[in-house]
Amino acid sequence: MARSASGGLDYSWKAENAMAEAFVCVELGTNDYDVDLPDTVASDTIIGVIQETAPTAGQSVRVRVNGITKVVANGAFSKGDTLVAAATTGRVDTITESTAYTEDIMIGIALKAADAAGEVVEMLIRQ
Repeated sequence: MARSASGGLDYSWKAENAMAEAFVCVELGTNDYDVDLPDTVASDTIIGVIQETAPTAGQSVRVRVNGITKVVANGAFSKGDTLVAAATTGRVDTITESTAYTEDIMIGIALKAADAAGEVVEMLIRQ
């Protein structure tokens, strides 16, 4: 039976920069109520997953902070894997020693396996 990632708690935030890809993890931005893609700094705090793109900076975006969400895979992983956000893209993956991740803090559990980078799958947010 197919399921839809429709259950979750969303808040409206402002995109600090343009974000061309939906369903990626975001961190707190510089200003109050801004969000941005995680950078290469290990101290980023992921707050959720944007539910739409932000073609321009300053645009309002919905950020899912709890529940089930769609996410974009950074690489292949299995159902049930613990997921973290990849630095600079906000895509999700399992922890490996060869890839930079934001603090290696679990952000969710894969509800479906991803076969390759760019695949959109469902994740249970667990922060």
